[in-house]
Amino acid sequence: MNNFHNENQENQNESDLPTNRQILSFLQLGIQQFEQFNLIFDSIPLFRNDTFIEEENNSRFLQFGRAQVILDGQSSREKLLNIQKYLEKRTTQIQNNQLDPKQPHIKITQLRNLNINHEYFINEFGLVNSNKNTNSVDILIGRQYSQISDIIPNDIILPQDRSISRIHCKIVYNDYFRKDQILDPFHLKILKLINLPSQIKSRISKFLEKPKIVQIQDLGSICGTYLRIFRQEPFLIQKDHKFSIGSDTYFNIVFNHRSNQNLKQIDDEWHSIIQHLKTLKQSQKHEIHSSEFLILPNNFETFEKLKSLSIVDLYKKLTEYELPILIVKFSGQGVDINKSINLFVGTTQADTNDFFIGRGTENNIKINSNTISRKQCRLKYSKKLSGWVINDGFQDRDSANGTWISLQTIEQSEKILESNLIELHHNDEIKISDFILKIELLKGTQEGIGHKINKFLHD
Repeated sequence: MNNFHNENQENQNESDLPTNRQILSFLQLGIQQFEQFNLIFDSIPLFRNDTFIEEENNSRFLQFGRAQVILDGQSSREKLLNIQKYLEKRTTQIQNNQLDPKQPHIKITQLRNLNINHEYFINEFGLVNSNKNTNSVDILIGRQYSQISDIIPNDIILPQDRSISRIHCKIVYNDYFRKDQILDPFHLKILKLINLPSQIKSRISKFLEKPKIVQIQDLGSICGTYLRIFRQEPFLIQKDHKFSIGSDTYFNIVFNHRSNQNLKQIDDEWHSIIQHLKTLKQSQKHEIHSSEFLILPNNFETFEKLKSLSIVDLYKKLTEYELPILIVKFSGQGVDINKSINLFVGTTQADTNDFFIGRGTENNIKINSNTISRKQCRLKYSKKLSGWVINDGFQDRDSANGTWISLQTIEQSEKILESNLIELHHNDEIKISDFILKIELLKGTQEGIGHKINKFLHD
């Protein structure tokens, strides 16, 4: 799974348009102004979102409106999020009863235990054998919708569980399946005659051949939708991220300061701020965890001018210094409420050693819960990635129940708002209550037009 800093992929579409138009212009006009095209190609990266034809309806990339529509039996959440748009009855039934495995498709496996797996398949027409009878083009997931008797809005219906909203989240798949790209024979001849550099030939072929992206969005669910963090893939942390571990333990990123050598080096005031945060009253007291490269003095006297500052102002002062700092707040099962706020201090010289979270007493953060692994997950400052990262588990062992990041930010979760659209990748796993859905993006075996053009160019 790629990092969450790619979560605003929809905003990239607009930036891709110059490349799209240049490629289209090239294919239409042939050799005219090829040198100019070549320069542009060198300077603008080719994104997976590129498309020859702009979509007729890009409304799914927009924030949802907050119009309050009253339907019989609607909850306050449904009124707030305008769920009505997912309840419009389909007038023409789509016949989608067969999967062609040679074509690109998406496989979703529902995992609740090791004995029972339910598999779903998505092709360019939607979910194969879906019972949905509404107009939504996206794949909706939720529990049984019983507010309107003859309406079935969900493609994937999870068992009755109050932690699962009636319409919980959706998978936006349409952009994954490319329409047939039909090129005029004249343009094919142009491609053959022009002496294109092999790199450009390859990029044109890959552009035409590769399926596009799949995205997921939480629809303002009450208990959230989560993506798995993997052991071997560092995941870049952002402020306002929310994580879930064990059965009912959470932690939020409340402050995230990256290293910046252009800022001030640590001085007595910096030490005084850290000491002050360390000695606040229990509800605001910060547990301090420092890198092995940094020794913090004990009993450093707090400057008088700092004592009247709010927590927000103290955090703001810390951003004036070069050292990276991460502040994490824990809540839920097994958390020592007197040690819920934890401040991690990194270093500018190298990656820090791992700060561990887990059930074992040797961890930096000890969570007293049987659903938490002895080594649940680890945090560190990565100089290479210029930011704080998190990994699941230990060096060679995954945690038993996984480490998960919420699709919603802290603010979105508190206000019961939809999340941003988040890109899914092959073998990603989604967690909804106790249910886990594994996503596989399968390219198929049938040769696409990109492959055919590539062979044509090289024959």
